[in-house]
Amino acid sequence: MTGQVTATDIMTAKLFFNAAFPVMRVVLEDDPAMKSRFAGVKAVVQIGAKNPGGEESFLACHLVFDNGEFSVVQGPAENPDIALTFSTVAKMNAMFRGGAALPSIRGFSKLGTLLKVFSLLMSLMIMMPSSRPKDADKQKLKVKMSLYMITRALSIYNKLGDPDMAEWCRRQPDRIYQFLVDGDGGPGAEPAVAAYLRVKAGKSKSGHGVYTRRTPFVLFHFFSVPGALKVLLKDVGFVEGVEQGCVEIVGSPEYAMYLNDFMSILQGMLT
Repeated sequence: MTGQVTATDIMTAKLFFNAAFPVMRVVLEDDPAMKSRFAGVKAVVQIGAKNPGGEESFLACHLVFDNGEFSVVQGPAENPDIALTFSTVAKMNAMFRGGAALPSIRGFSKLGTLLKVFSLLMSLMIMMPSSRPKDADKQKLKVKMSLYMITRALSIYNKLGDPDMAEWCRRQPDRIYQFLVDGDGGPGAEPAVAAYLRVKAGKSKSGHGVYTRRTPFVLFHFFSVPGALKVLLKDVGFVEGVEQGCVEIVGSPEYAMYLNDFMSILQGMLT
């Protein structure tokens, strides 16, 4: 039914706000053209959707640009320079997945900034399954953004109260799930990409880099950026990826499988 909003729609929107949008920082830092484009931008951009009859009648976050600095703040902005408002949560989610839905726009007087923001939002499409970059820098960017997003999404999924994820986190002591992608220097050299999920007695936290204060309970070790892409794009499964030398999984295979199942659920929601 048109306008009917499900619990999954709400969860997906909050995952976009809390897990996908913060990854725009990677584009602003690692893409020279995008970094230059936003160097002098100072603006607050609200993105949200109407949710009449819901527990929250308006779901929103706002992006804060401050002369090269960037942050994502949850909730509506007090006085945004630009506001993108969707008529339904489902339509908003559809656009974030690359669909044709469009918002109503307030702030056309700042057209230059508006166009820059749309270009930044569209940069998230590199994480979609249909995006298969050939350029080595773009491949690394896709892997980095994807791993940063999925580790953050796993933690947010727990914090937002998904019962299966919450139960899985609840019955674990302090454990680290580390994702590591080798760079050109190979094992032992500076990794091309690293991210982790920490789970402790029901709580969870994601982070970038190598967690050094505890040995990983499970290590997903990708031997190259192209190998990581094969697995992330599901061109090969984890088992096949191990056989082909794309990845090794060090640690508990049972918990690696559970985490992979949650990752598949989240990828299905966000892409």
